[in-house]
Amino acid sequence: MELINYYDILKVEKSADLDTIKKAFRNEIALYHPDKNKSESAKVHFSLLVEGFDILSNSEKRIAYDAMLRASATNKPVIIEQKRQEQYTEWKKEAKKKSDTFRLTDLADLLLLDLFLDTGLSSLFSGTDNLIEGLGDSLGDIFDIF
Repeated sequence: MELINYYDILKVEKSADLDTIKKAFRNEIALYHPDKNKSESAKVHFSLLVEGFDILSNSEKRIAYDAMLRASATNKPVIIEQKRQEQYTEWKKEAKKKSDTFRLTDLADLLLLDLFLDTGLSSLFSGTDNLIEGLGDSLGDIFDIF
């Protein structure tokens, strides 16, 4: 199994905090999003960015990933437990789905979503493919209460 160094993909240090990772992710997706870059290599890099962000922004995934990365850095043949390998493969599948969704989302909407993620309001967008529509629906639901 090939272990990708997501710190390198996002251009951050291994000691980077979550805010630094988020900022790097926003900067990088702005360069590689299909709205800005239509090349096939940009598509691949965009998917890796989403994959890396998905893992590094989740504290549990990041701890497990860092352990795998440390083990692979010893330059010795690494035997990764079956459970860890399956976990990593599952993370990649989850990130692939997100990447496909993010790729079809306008860059402006994607960056707007990130602002809501920062404030914990991402549930506003659940169940919809259009982020702005999801926000409008949610705000409408809120105003219906009053």
